[in-house]
Amino acid sequence: MNKTSLTAQIMQEKKEGGWTFVNWPDSVNYLGTGKASKIVANILGHEFKITSLPVGDGTHFLLLNKALLKTIGKTVGDTITIDITKPE
Repeated sequence: MNKTSLTAQIMQEKKEGGWTFVNWPDSVNYLGTGKASKIVANILGHEFKITSLPVGDGTHFLLLNKALLKTIGKTVGDTITIDITKPE
């Protein structure tokens, strides 16, 4: 399996109820596309299926919902490392 990792700060859109996410600057090199792509993310030993969403500038971002953040015990402003695998 082809794996990579990403260390990034958890961010949130400034608007009320805005998305919580991490930016993935080198995503296109790994995914081979600028389109939305499904990945398997392992964060602190917890595995999640996430869709990487294109930003439009050749990068992607990964949405981190409230349940995921609660499971990993992290919040906006924290830095996390995500081990990423393309599903087969």
